[in-house]
Amino acid sequence: MVKFLKMLSISVREGTATRKYPFESPLVTPEFRGKIEVDPVKCVGCGACTRICPPKALTLSYENNEATLKYFVGRCIFCGMCAYVCPQKAITISKEFELATWELEDLYDETTHTTVKCRICGKPFTTVKFANEIRRRIENKVPEDLLNVCPECRKKLATRKIGSRVVGVSGE
Repeated sequence: MVKFLKMLSISVREGTATRKYPFESPLVTPEFRGKIEVDPVKCVGCGACTRICPPKALTLSYENNEATLKYFVGRCIFCGMCAYVCPQKAITISKEFELATWELEDLYDETTHTTVKCRICGKPFTTVKFANEIRRRIENKVPEDLLNVCPECRKKLATRKIGSRVVGVSGE
């Protein structure tokens, strides 16, 4: 009984320690990390966010002539690494935390981009926006014909070029 009275006096003196959510606004600090938001205008589809995401909540898939960046909120751990690594600053961390839903589809967000096909094998390998961003950044330092070639075909071209140099040198 003495412990109860002691606790009662402390609680009366200190006041309420919890908020009556949803009737009172929640305590959301500036450091709080909620659901991420992808700006489809800024996003170029480079896939940097998909490579850094620890739980693989972000995925980039290529189907038909489209590259789709999918974000599954149900898998996200709200670490913010994707926003940190995004070179275009297309990902922002919101304060949104009320994510409960009855429908699984509500937990998915998608951003779709058109793709560039390899001029040799015809396989889609990057997005048009990302290819244009690379062109802008390198400013004609790489031959244009190499920019429209997928990594596998580029590797084969480089191997053939190196091989022809070696054969040419040893044949003299």
